[in-house]
Amino acid sequence: MKIDEKVELIADQYGLDVNKVKGTGPDGKITQHDLETYIKGNYIPKIKKEKKIFGIRKIIAERLSKSYREAVHVTLNMEVKMDAFTEFREKLSKRFQKKVSYTLLMLKPIAKSLSDFADLNATIEENKIILYENININLAIESSNGLITPVIRDVDKKDFQHLITDYKDIIERSKNNQLKYKDFIGGTFTISNLGMFNVDFFNPIINPPQVAILGLNRIIKKPIVEEEEIKVARVMLLSLTFDHRAVDGALAAEFLDRIREYFENTEKNFGIEGTKNE
Repeated sequence: MKIDEKVELIADQYGLDVNKVKGTGPDGKITQHDLETYIKGNYIPKIKKEKKIFGIRKIIAERLSKSYREAVHVTLNMEVKMDAFTEFREKLSKRFQKKVSYTLLMLKPIAKSLSDFADLNATIEENKIILYENININLAIESSNGLITPVIRDVDKKDFQHLITDYKDIIERSKNNQLKYKDFIGGTFTISNLGMFNVDFFNPIINPPQVAILGLNRIIKKPIVEEEEIKVARVMLLSLTFDHRAVDGALAAEFLDRIREYFENTEKNFGIEGTKNE
């Protein structure tokens, strides 16, 4: 069967037996269109569904693209022992007679670390780095509209009961698509917890114009060496991504180590007052 040189070249690139291709040209000649149709049907994945990007998802896409274009992303990972933290969580869960969320419990020590390292509680806009008095933490949450980041304000100033109320409100309204514009503005730092999805570590993307985001991973049991002895401990990796334009690596590492310190000494540093009789 005679075929055009261009068609023959394409067939050779795909390792095709042209005898399997039905020709629609004069006298059954195989055209380039015939070959492209055959390739599309056998090598290109078939489309199941197309979804237009709009609304919140479009805003998310635009913000993440902006973050990757402009910020200089660097990610640090640090292991933290979580035995004291998980024991404290169990103690609080008994006190409140319901399971207390890991993410909720992590808000206070993270806020305390941000109080110690104000350079991480900041945004970068044009040629200015802006540090904030308020510690307003965005939570990266999966919703029916995709990933959203509503904010809980003044985490450092709120007592634990108030924090529980705000956290529960944000989660419920996220699930029911009841969040408003005010729920997304004014954030100074973001956390993203993928531990419930069995993720060991990841590189979180900065939520612009903020200068940093903390990734929380799954807690696992593993052998560690402590005081020359091998013991089994619960551990987790913290994943901090920061914008190197605003924060140096040494400072980011110190900040991450401070979070580790507070997590490992949870009860002493947690600052939950007035919950014993609740």
